[in-house]
Amino acid sequence: MCDEARCFKEEQLSICVRYSVKFQVFERFLGFVNVSTGQDASHIVSAIFYFFEKHKVDMNAVKIIAQSYDGASVMSGHLNGVQSKIKDFYPCAIYTHCMAHRLNLIVVDTCKNIKVSLRYLNL
Repeated sequence: MCDEARCFKEEQLSICVRYSVKFQVFERFLGFVNVSTGQDASHIVSAIFYFFEKHKVDMNAVKIIAQSYDGASVMSGHLNGVQSKIKDFYPCAIYTHCMAHRLNLIVVDTCKNIKVSLRYLNL
């Protein structure tokens, strides 16, 4: 699971993993990667692989079966997005839109459509 966020003048990519051990599921935040020099899909995929290489994770031994990003085309694009490029290395890695992003979009849209009368707020 990866997501980008701007911090001051830097673009940071957070990396989290979900894995199971004996049918128990764990989710861990691994770190941030500075992707300020390029936010295109190729650069982001390279940054992800470099992150794992730097932390001595053997990507040849890893079996990635799923991936999750926000809905931005650079991440979710089925032709040239990050999910598509990851599938080139891991064909079974299905893409799922991040549920936290979906929930956030729902809450924002809902809040935009709520009309509250000031007399009910006792102001």
